[in-house]
Amino acid sequence: MELPEHPTDELAERAVLGAMIKDPDNIPTVLEYLREEDFYFETHRLLFSLLCKVWEDKGKDWDDIVLRNYLIKSGLQDRVSMELVYALAQEAAEGPLLLEAINSVKEKAGLRRLMDLSIEILKNVQESPDLSLLVERTTQKLYEISEKHQISHYYHIKEVANEVLEIIEKRKNEEKVITGTPSGFIDLDMLTTGFHPSDLVIVAARPGMGKSSFMLSMVLNLAFEEKVPLAIFSLEMSKEQLVMRMLSMLSGVGLQNIRKGFISEEDWRKLLNSALELSSRDIYIDDTPTLSTTELRIKSRKLKKEKNVGIIFVDYLQLLRPPHRRSSRQEEVAEISRNLKALAKELEVPVVALAQLSRQVEHRSDKRPQLADLRESGQIEQDADLILFIHRPEYYKKNPSPEEEGIAEIIVAKQRQGPTGIVKLAFMKDTTMFKSLSPTYSGTKRVEPYEPAEEEEFSPDDYDLDF
Repeated sequence: MELPEHPTDELAERAVLGAMIKDPDNIPTVLEYLREEDFYFETHRLLFSLLCKVWEDKGKDWDDIVLRNYLIKSGLQDRVSMELVYALAQEAAEGPLLLEAINSVKEKAGLRRLMDLSIEILKNVQESPDLSLLVERTTQKLYEISEKHQISHYYHIKEVANEVLEIIEKRKNEEKVITGTPSGFIDLDMLTTGFHPSDLVIVAARPGMGKSSFMLSMVLNLAFEEKVPLAIFSLEMSKEQLVMRMLSMLSGVGLQNIRKGFISEEDWRKLLNSALELSSRDIYIDDTPTLSTTELRIKSRKLKKEKNVGIIFVDYLQLLRPPHRRSSRQEEVAEISRNLKALAKELEVPVVALAQLSRQVEHRSDKRPQLADLRESGQIEQDADLILFIHRPEYYKKNPSPEEEGIAEIIVAKQRQGPTGIVKLAFMKDTTMFKSLSPTYSGTKRVEPYEPAEEEEFSPDDYDLDF
């Protein structure tokens, strides 16, 4: 098959380079939109790179003599002649014409990338029959092309200040205590004011603490109390297991009894009624076990567009696959974390991701988790807007005190826009459901200060992040 020629606009490339030569003040404008690889002709790429180097070193105070010296110093005098430089200066685009030329160069560069990707797809189709892998790689490449084609914007502080004042005024008039999407746990929402658009929320704990149950308790609170359409991406449990847990929580029928089939007629009626109620809620479940962050992004976009989901849950972070293989698992987890934060910002919804903690927690006398327990995945701590740890003191004790039985601590260990603290919830063992201790939004009297324990010595063997 004969392939078409790469789309180019030589005149536009010359006009842009000429503008950079004729008036170095144009260079920052060009750099806002273009990079070296956006130019098709090799001579143009070399000259663009050199002009940027001169501008970085000299600012705008340079002339053709300085440029000639840089050409010689770089060994480019035989490939980029001064005659070409003088000719380009005569072809310089000015004013609106410069932006037109920049747009043309950028547009043609994007089209060339798409053409190269098309050729790569044809080659890969012939070499590999794995459709899902091809789709994933192609989607990631398309996303990278799209990212390169995006133009970053900056805003004057006055414009941003006006927008912020409008948001504050709206909240003032509404007189709402909770300004984000509520978790449904009263004291927790009083401390965090809810989950906000673009937030990456990390819910982390050791196995057995109830991460998935905490997530499903929030799901039911949101679906029934707030009527928020939501999505669950479950890489650990099947959709049937998730629904079984939710039915147990709604009906009050013990989870173990449901699993074993020990169901009375009364329990069966409760389960049927709960199933009817649950079926009427906008809860969307994807239980693909080997989901990549690229696939997660595609599916989330579709759910946002078609179902207007207001919050996304991921169970759990370390089971996601990064779009690229990295030299270490730590780098892969860091990339997964960055992608989740990017997804929250792109869709402007909270993304709540569950995460495993290291075994280091259990080697301390104080079993409460702390941020250091995320050390192997330090990028998670950086990306997260809100980090919640789940701690159930009774889990570690043979004879817990009456004050500890059925109590779970939700530790707000990091909150980018607010205070930290410890909120106590009720944990119903039979149904694994978490519930508020406060009946109404009456204050935060059940919130304790969060003071992390002093860090203790540990070894690399303390980690079992289930990677």
